[in-house]
Amino acid sequence: GASGAAAGDALPRALLRKLEVLSYPDLGSASLAGEAYCKMVLWLEEEKIRFLEPKNRKGLREFGDGWFRHLATYAKDLGVHADDLTEQDSAAKLRVLSGLTNLAIHDVYRDKVEAKEVVLSAPSNPTAGGESKQQLQGLIPPLNKLLGLYSLPKLQPDAIDTDTVAALRCIKTRMCAKGTNSIDLDLSKIPVAVEVSDPEVKRAAAVLRLLHNIEMGQLQISVNHVLNELQQLTANPKTDARLGRVGT
Repeated sequence: GASGAAAGDALPRALLRKLEVLSYPDLGSASLAGEAYCKMVLWLEEEKIRFLEPKNRKGLREFGDGWFRHLATYAKDLGVHADDLTEQDSAAKLRVLSGLTNLAIHDVYRDKVEAKEVVLSAPSNPTAGGESKQQLQGLIPPLNKLLGLYSLPKLQPDAIDTDTVAALRCIKTRMCAKGTNSIDLDLSKIPVAVEVSDPEVKRAAAVLRLLHNIEMGQLQISVNHVLNELQQLTANPKTDARLGRVGT
């Protein structure tokens, strides 16, 4: 039982806060040990995630010898890594529980948005310290030159990364468009960070670097978006306590 759980079976505070946001009814006994762990997983499925039909939840409801095998299959179906999951592996159990909890929060948040109980809007002013998170401002001057050649609107000096990536995509679309118009882009002047004597190889490396910069910019934006969502969900659980709901 949870009362006899070792210190290593205790849940991290961040995970406990997420379970509190979801209104888990038995936070006092929440643990990675014994049936306390099984009950949390079952509650997440039955009350929040609801991935399985009620008649197909039997494997999660019966806390027997094969329970962790059923959990591993269930987690994999949801895209949660559970290849090494065993009852003795606390790290794997914590990883699976965290993944299921995140899915539950995502589902609740999505339901709130669809029910128009959450209004998504862009901030009118940049967040304090947000400027330091912009990674692509160094590209704005050369990008504006390319935008000018294509008669496209130029970026503002303080443009955010989202706008910079959009500008890169516009330029890429124009460069790849079929037609007789062309632009004199000297790829030999783009730094490629490697010593290359062959001009064709250097040209290919320059193109790859441009594409890599676009992909990295999009990755940064995606990471920032995920971090913002997590901060909104975990910053003040007291104000979000009503996110819990009764399942079927």
